[in-house]
Parts: sequence; structure tokens; C-alpha cells
Amino acid sequence: MPLSKKILRLLCLGTVLFLLGRAPDKAYASSADSSSAEALAHYTMGLVHDLYESTEEAVAEYEKALESDPAHYLIHFKLASNYARLGMYPEAIAELKTTVRLNTEDLQAHYLLALIYSTQKQYDLASAEYELILKSLSRTEPENVEVFGYLGQLYYSQKKYDKAIEQFEKVMQLEPKNAEVMFLLGSLYLETQQKPVAVDLFLKSIEIDPEHDGSLNSLGYIYAEDEARLDEALDLVKRAVTLDPDNGAYLDSLGWVYYKKGMYTEALESLQKADTLLKDAIICDHLGDVYYKLNEVDKAKQYWKLSLDLRPEQTAVVEKLKQLNKNTTADSSKTR
Repeated sequence: MPLSKKILRLLCLGTVLFLLGRAPDKAYASSADSSSAEALAHYTMGLVHDLYESTEEAVAEYEKALESDPAHYLIHFKLASNYARLGMYPEAIAELKTTVRLNTEDLQAHYLLALIYSTQKQYDLASAEYELILKSLSRTEPENVEVFGYLGQLYYSQKKYDKAIEQFEKVMQLEPKNAEVMFLLGSLYLETQQKPVAVDLFLKSIEIDPEHDGSLNSLGYIYAEDEARLDEALDLVKRAVTLDPDNGAYLDSLGWVYYKKGMYTEALESLQKADTLLKDAIICDHLGDVYYKLNEVDKAKQYWKLSLDLRPEQTAVVEKLKQLNKNTTADSSKTR
């Protein structure tokens, strides 16, 4: 049962007296004048309302606290937190910006800003806040591999591959036998067109952890793309699928290895299953290729079009469709 406002205010007053007499807040330690005492009273009352999830009442108290002490960063932060709970995001953002202006070291404010920006689908702004937080932590905790890992993943998601590589290389220095980091680094080197380095990292990852499905799949797919060591590629990808049988990407790799080996029926079966699990442009493209080899031209055309719907910039798929249309037109002319 919630306390009455009268009891809350008595409790608040007692807390204020205790804080002023025993453990004054840093922001108020320099003076004990009436304005700072009044601000602290309203601030503490806001904290009490927070405890009882009385958000609107807490907002009212924090706003009164700011009237007496507008330079207290913590009041701005608490007010912002409650604005956010009420869905008042523009007001929350404004208060958080004031918070970080008054206290540049306040990472909590940056974190809440990141959450709000994410809620508002302002992902670039959210990423900038996360980057600031992680960079700060990487300086204060230079041996915390999780921080470097999170920062690396952030850069990866932003397609800032060189920066991501830099972070994961730092993790490798601290944990030289981390199979997962080797896999992530290998994936990044693939993105930057450094295939030999990627292959070496995938091999090392598998050597450390023979059941690392990501490395098994990636290495097998590379071998298939290069049309080299196809038997080994098949073994690698089969091992990955065994470890994660409902992974659409792994089933796509398996289908692609079968395709490269000329085993089109097996390729079709694997790719169809992949398509039910994951709607992906590459899977659709591969299905189109398989159907074309099986002389099912209409289905090939259908899946190549689906692939372009998912990723329109694929020039290779565009060319396949153009060639298919040319062949179809030529065949029609011959039959007339």
C-alpha cells in the first residue's frame, strides 16, 4: 500500500536532514544555504516517488529541484529518466544533453540517450552514443576484452570494417586462443577482400575449436566459391549443419557446395530448406542457379527476381535475367 503524501514528505524531510548532517551530496557540499537545501529536499522527494513508481509526482519534484539549483547534473539526469518513462522523449533528450554538458564523465546519460535514440529509430545517433561509451570504457579498462569486443561489433554493424578489425586485434592480443574472435576477424577480413588472411584465421579457429560452426561454414563456403577442395568443403559444411541443423545460412552453404559438385538434386533439397528458414537474396540467387541447371527456367526466373527484390543492387543477377530473357526471345523466334 503506497504511503500518503504527508508521510512521504516527513520521510523526505528526515532524509534531507540526515544527508545535510551526515553525508551531504557533492553538489550541495559547498554550501548549506536555503536554496540548496530546498533543491535537495525536492530531489530526495523525487527519489522517494521513484521508489514507488510515481513517475509524474517524481517529475514534479525534480522540476522544483531544478528551480532552486539548475546546475545540478544529477537532477537533470533523474528528470530525463522520468520523462523517458512517460514517453516524453524530446524533453528527455534535452535534459540528457544538459546532463552531459554539466558532467562530461556521466556515461549513464549517454547510455540513456542511446536507448532513446534507438527507440526513436535514430540509429546513427544511438551508435554515436554507444561508441562514446565504449571508447571511454576502453581507456579506463584497457584489459577488458568485452569492451573491445562490443566496440568491434558496433563498428561491424556500421560496416566500419577497418575500425572493427582494430578492436578485435586488440582482443586477440589479450586472448590469443579465442576461436570466436578469430572467426569474427576472419569474417571482417573477408569483407575487406583479404581472403588469404581470413582463411588462415578460420583454420586456426577450427584448430582451437573443431566444433566452431561459424568457422566451419565460412571456410567451406570459401572453398566452394573458389571451386577448390570441394570434398573438403562438403565435409566442413556438413559438420556445421550437424552442429546447427536449422541454420538457413549453413544449409545455403551446403546447397552451394552440392551445386559446385554438380549434385543439383541434393543442392535443391538443401536450398529449399534454407529458403523456408531464412529469406535471403543469396539463397534465392542460388535457387535460381539450381533451377536453371535443372532446366526449370520459369522457376529460375522467379527466384532471381525474388533475389533482386531483396537486394536490388546485384548486377550479376540482373545480367542472368537479361541473358535468360534474350534466350527466351531467341527460342520464341525459332519456333515461329
